Amino acid sequence: MPKKIINIVLFVFCIFYFQLVNAQDVYAGKNTKAEKDISAEFPFESIFINLGTDTVHYVESGEGDPILLLHGLPANAYLWRNIIPNIDDNKKVIALDFLGFGKSSFPKDRNVSIEAQYKMLVDFIEAKQLKNVTLFIQDIGSLVGMLYATREPQNVKGIALFEAPFMPSEFFYDQLPFSFKAFMKLTRSKKGNEKLMVKKNFAGKKLAVNFFTGRKLPKKAYKFYSEPWDEKERRYAITNGPDPAVLSYTKGKGESDFATLLGNISNGMKETQIPILYFYAKKGLVNRRKAVEYAKENFKNATYVYLGIGKHFLTESHPKQMSQKFNEWFEKLK
Repeated sequence: MPKKIINIVLFVFCIFYFQLVNAQDVYAGKNTKAEKDISAEFPFESIFINLGTDTVHYVESGEGDPILLLHGLPANAYLWRNIIPNIDDNKKVIALDFLGFGKSSFPKDRNVSIEAQYKMLVDFIEAKQLKNVTLFIQDIGSLVGMLYATREPQNVKGIALFEAPFMPSEFFYDQLPFSFKAFMKLTRSKKGNEKLMVKKNFAGKKLAVNFFTGRKLPKKAYKFYSEPWDEKERRYAITNGPDPAVLSYTKGKGESDFATLLGNISNGMKETQIPILYFYAKKGLVNRRKAVEYAKENFKNATYVYLGIGKHFLTESHPKQMSQKFNEWFEKLK
């Protein structure tokens, strides 16, 4: 074999070996699969609060310093059902539905932008007189939560997050899996987005739920995730919210409202001294290996927990482990 070809082969092997070793370091520990006997029950009393013209649904458990659980897309407070009872000892745990999601009202003007959801969260915190809040957040819930942490840091005790876009838009887009990038292309135009989400009700399908959970759920669980989307008008809560799909036009390099949002959030998260608990899984959906590496390079006061195998709704895979690690971390907070 010619020496030049041998050198090329050795070079490629070295790159592959380096990536493999690096990946093993990021995912150090057992590749634990989804926990067994994950309950599908939602044994919590619904509470509603009027905030201006909107009505917000939430569940509450326990007493003490407040823990706010903020869900992502296309979920609702049901995402946290196995977290709530395991972290409410000496804590007030609150899981709410964002506007247009779950049982919360959908604004007549269909405005469910991040700023609209942020205003709702601020109004909710003020109405409930919540002080020294700890945020447990994911996906769009993390966008709203991270904005609150950077704008109102004096009222935030800690931030626990997973599957969260905390990095600049170009970096965020680059580390996404091919399947998600392909999905973004399908939904980046208003016509394509409404066809898939409103007309075909993608979020209400079992296929979509399984895609986010990474496991097959019991039949009872599907109802809680899909039922809010039975009403066609409410499906616009998905199309009118934050739009990461726009990043696919320029691979995250262009200017857009979402890119600006990620820029502001990433700067805030790099600067904050608020304690962070970061959960991640192999391989995740919006937080892949490069996202974990970014977090470890840029977060100043963080604890990292590798859960094992998981997709986007990590509370559907590792609720007991997440609750235990959260409690351990929370007890160390000042």
